[in-house]
Amino acid sequence: MGATAWHRTKIVCTLGPATDGPHVIARAIGAGMDVARVNTSHGTHEDHARRIAQVRAAARELRQPVAILADLPGPKFRLGVLEGGARTLHEGAAVALAAAADDASALPVRNRELLAALRQGEVVYLADGSVELRVTLLGADRVGCEVVIGGTVRSGSGINVPEADLGGLVPTDADRAHLAFALSQSVEWIGVSFVQSADDLARVRSCFPPGSHALLMAKIEKRRALGELDAIVEAADGVMVARGDLGVETDLAEIPLVQKRIIAAANARGRPVVTATQMLESMIEHEHPTRAEVTDVANAVLDGTDAVMLSGETAVGRHPVAAVQILNRVLTATETEYAGRTAAERLRSSALEAGDAMSFVACQLAARIGASAIVASVHDVATGAGLARFRPNAPLVLIASSEDVCRALAPVRGVAPVCSEAPHDAAHCIGAASQWLRAHGLAAAGAPAVLLLESGGATVPDTLQVVRL
Repeated sequence: MGATAWHRTKIVCTLGPATDGPHVIARAIGAGMDVARVNTSHGTHEDHARRIAQVRAAARELRQPVAILADLPGPKFRLGVLEGGARTLHEGAAVALAAAADDASALPVRNRELLAALRQGEVVYLADGSVELRVTLLGADRVGCEVVIGGTVRSGSGINVPEADLGGLVPTDADRAHLAFALSQSVEWIGVSFVQSADDLARVRSCFPPGSHALLMAKIEKRRALGELDAIVEAADGVMVARGDLGVETDLAEIPLVQKRIIAAANARGRPVVTATQMLESMIEHEHPTRAEVTDVANAVLDGTDAVMLSGETAVGRHPVAAVQILNRVLTATETEYAGRTAAERLRSSALEAGDAMSFVACQLAARIGASAIVASVHDVATGAGLARFRPNAPLVLIASSEDVCRALAPVRGVAPVCSEAPHDAAHCIGAASQWLRAHGLAAAGAPAVLLLESGGATVPDTLQVVRL
């Protein structure tokens, strides 16, 4: 199979039963998958290990750096088992949330700690926000509520409490078990669910064994997280706009604005940001997306997202590879029209700090001379993400000695990671970049490029020159 078409905005695909078919993962990589997501809320560790091994094998064969993102479930609250499987709640009725599963008059909850976190007058949403309760009476094992908006709830329905302080619940005991598994698989990224503060991320990091280098992606899906957004972004290695639960906890009319705010905060700090949930939802069943979904994807690109994520579309959908192909087409069409404009706007409007100067000048110089690429030697994700925050129109061909670093760079917009263990001198970097660019039809011999290298003793690129490929 030849080289995949290059796209600046990266594609995250959730693995699941739909990707277990023969050659589906390899075909998804060929269609443009950059990151494979393992959702530990579903399936077994054995399932996940098998799929991770399949991704690694297919990526090696195709010579494509593909990162693994392992999502932790976090403190996701759910109803327990209801008699008959469902129950209809009527507006104005009194109902209780209870820890005891044998209380037929109450709604059983799986998580006793939720009851302790609730406060008088708080709003509780059930069934993806379609049913609304208000807390009227507190108790250790039973919390009384009034039904504000009625509807039908089912066994296992999700429970959202936008204003509840869940501090200290991240990571849960289940998260720790899943984290240990993910780290044993040497995944590049860990998705931390229901983050509310930078302290949540610090507690997850404290669970890492010595020598572990996995990066943390903070999933923004709690309303309370928006009040701590800058601190969370600063503490995280990457960010996800998790529009599923965030859409329950936030006024639907505000979701587009919240998305823009989160992406802008991540862009400003050079943190890769993934936009997730219902990107091409209709493709779970149908061969083609809706026009609204395609427009949503394009707008995420224009907002500045580094990557977009497919969930059910690839995990359980009927057309997993087609979903990746169509997503790639939309990304490429949007970037073709707007990449140059985006680069110019970012160079004009970005705030600069001392450590940004070399990256900024490299991107500015590449724009002025019409460079075919910006080539740099890097040792970590932060350096690559720092270059990418200026959204250069030219591909960022980043040469890294470590395969782990190459894979970890996969979610970063505009980056083409190239792994090479050879010394990263000018001749080698130019040669490696030229080979990648020719393979993807992006440059001819003699085309200009901007080269960033480290001088003796430097730990980040500090030498800039214009070269010919």
